[in-house]
Amino acid sequence: MSSNKYNVPALEKAIAIIETLSEHDSPLGVSELCKLVDIPKTSVFFILNTLDKHQYLSKTEDGKYKLGNKFINIGLGILNKIEIREVAKPYMEKLLLETGFTVHLAVLDNGEAMYVEKVEKRGFVKFSTYIGQRLPLHASGVGKALAAHIPAEELDAIIQLKGLPEKTENTITNPHELKAELAKIRSLGYAVEDEEGESGIRCIGVPILDHENMPVASVSVTALRADLPIHDIPIVGEKVKQTALNISTRLGYSKGN
Repeated sequence: MSSNKYNVPALEKAIAIIETLSEHDSPLGVSELCKLVDIPKTSVFFILNTLDKHQYLSKTEDGKYKLGNKFINIGLGILNKIEIREVAKPYMEKLLLETGFTVHLAVLDNGEAMYVEKVEKRGFVKFSTYIGQRLPLHASGVGKALAAHIPAEELDAIIQLKGLPEKTENTITNPHELKAELAKIRSLGYAVEDEEGESGIRCIGVPILDHENMPVASVSVTALRADLPIHDIPIVGEKVKQTALNISTRLGYSKGN
């Protein structure tokens, strides 16, 4: 049975008008729209007025139409309702299969990185990390990835509040050295935590960005130092970057932002 039986012609015409307006940078007049969507002028006029009445369109001073802010509000509402864990989990599981390393997802919470998801393979070696665990930004892969992309004033406030306590002999405890490290992270696209939070452990973290190009979370792999030698870090780093990009894209991020 054809699905056309259940179509609503007026609604399809409205959708065609909306999509046409979204594809043009400049507002369009009634006559222009009629030619582009091949719909009678009377129908276009009534549809435009109805959409304008409900604030889905706005009318310019010269009588042309463009999409209204209501579409922005609806879009933001959809993005805000996306559950980051639900979106990230399949990509985290894929990264686990590709690397064999434990994968963590963290968010920034009260000046710290907090794990909100974790996937790991079944085996003898398991890390005692857990969902809800908090880590300092300066001494963790997920934390450094987040710190590298938050506003400078926010970072300074966090350093002032939390300090830069030493976790191991490799922990960065100097603010200037930390900021130089964060600049390097922005250049590479990933953060490396090399036995800075815990001896014998290496992590690679990458921020997850939203539609406003702001960090909403970070994803990382955690491995024993012996299992992640220095020369493998760039290879694994690229895999983590691709994972973060895939998740970011699902959240509305675009490289052109």
